[in-house]
Amino acid sequence: MSEFRTGFQRSRTIGRVKSAVLSVVCAAAFGTMSVAQSETPTLRITTGGPSGTYYAIARDIQNILPDSIPFEVVQSDGSVHNLRRLLAFEGSEEQEYFQLALVQADVLAQLRDRAEGSDVLQSIVSRIKVVMPLYVEEIHAYTFATTQLLSFEDILSRENLFINAGQEKSGTNLTTRWLIEQVLPDNRDIQLVNVNVGPGLPAMGGSYDVLFDVSGAPNDRGRSIAKERDITLVPIDVPELYELPDSPYVRTKITQDHYSWLTRDIETMGVQALLVTFDYDERNPFCQQIERMTRTILERLPALKDPATDANPAWAEVNPLEGSQRADLYRCSAPVLQGN
Repeated sequence: MSEFRTGFQRSRTIGRVKSAVLSVVCAAAFGTMSVAQSETPTLRITTGGPSGTYYAIARDIQNILPDSIPFEVVQSDGSVHNLRRLLAFEGSEEQEYFQLALVQADVLAQLRDRAEGSDVLQSIVSRIKVVMPLYVEEIHAYTFATTQLLSFEDILSRENLFINAGQEKSGTNLTTRWLIEQVLPDNRDIQLVNVNVGPGLPAMGGSYDVLFDVSGAPNDRGRSIAKERDITLVPIDVPELYELPDSPYVRTKITQDHYSWLTRDIETMGVQALLVTFDYDERNPFCQQIERMTRTILERLPALKDPATDANPAWAEVNPLEGSQRADLYRCSAPVLQGN
């Protein structure tokens, strides 16, 4: 294994890790930051695919909000796409404004890191604020049990193995490439594909041999897998990443309680999911709506955590108060999280 590249700045790039992140901030530098305001502004949130946890969490929020807080849930390709939307640029075909986004903490960390060295880009990226932290998203690495892959190192050392990093513009894609970058020897190439797949892994063994998916467990993809398909999960661990300052990664497990087809619990890495916004000031109507939304989520959190409700199981892990002292907390949600 090659020497670990400490910190985000010293990493080398593979594929599109750096360019994908830089495209977000570069696009933002030329995009407009204005927002349309009305007497009762609608909060629009950009989420993920319809089978993912982000989309389910956003629909749960929508369901608990009163009519006085209009809330629109919009599907997306994932975390990178969501940040581009939040910063008001997604190309000529999409000029829509979003006030809220769900993103992986490591994607946001890389975005901030890549903006260093440019005052203009830093001034833009610094205005992405955290409304509240949510839950830990587990890194799933699906494969057939018969491939006998027992670790991340096994995946990277196996000849002629096709690794599906997930669709482009997704947080999964960026995270997968970042993890590979940390442990791949300089003299070794791997086969990466970017295939968006639906529940049940229909192309496993054809277009790819391993699929990475960063999503809260349990999720629809994992739950849709039939036990007789002989699919398992590969343990994922890059110990050096836990040692980074303010590391977004944690050690976690995917268990048989999450997916009945597992034959054992799987040690893996997790990354925090964040609800983020743009830094609207106190005079902006969106600030007031986000404060009201945050207060409603906290008030209804016991019901969202109740297994008897139809809310996504990921709510059971949510403890917004843990993030009440974050330096990047949004000014209009902070008082609510801090008990004011």
